[in-house]
Amino acid sequence: MAQIIFNEEWMVEKALMARTGLGARQIESYRQGAWIEGVHFKRVSPSGEKTLRGTTWYNYPEINKFIQDS
Repeated sequence: MAQIIFNEEWMVEKALMARTGLGARQIESYRQGAWIEGVHFKRVSPSGEKTLRGTTWYNYPEINKFIQDS
C-alpha cells in the first residue's frame, strides 16, 4: 500500500490564513484579481468534477513565490 505524505503544499483557506495572516476578504481579492486558478488555487469537488462549489485549495509555495516576485 502506498504511503501518503502530507507536505502542506496545498491547504484550505483557514490554514492559509493562519500561515500568512491574510484575512478571508484579502484572500478572495487575490483569488479574483491576481492569483491564477490551477497555479495559486484550485477548486476540488468530492466527486472530482470541475465545479465552482468545491473546496478551494491554495498552493502555499506558489503564493509565496508570487509575493517574492512582486
